[in-house]
Amino acid sequence: MKRRRYRAGLVELMVKAMPSKSKAQARMMAAAAHNPEFAKKVGVPVAVARDFNQADKGKRLAEAMKKMEKK
Repeated sequence: MKRRRYRAGLVELMVKAMPSKSKAQARMMAAAAHNPEFAKKVGVPVAVARDFNQADKGKRLAEAMKKMEKK
């Protein structure tokens, strides 16, 4: 996967399919991925929000598969 470099406000992000660290961050990134006006308001590029949102979807699927293996 490609590494992309973005500026989000004063914070520089290096994104490589990184899932969110908290539920609040996941909700914010999902909102920014689906609403460009909100993304601009919070200072996150839509592409970064989409990357986080896709990584979160993969994380949820992996957790569900682990639960199925235990049963």
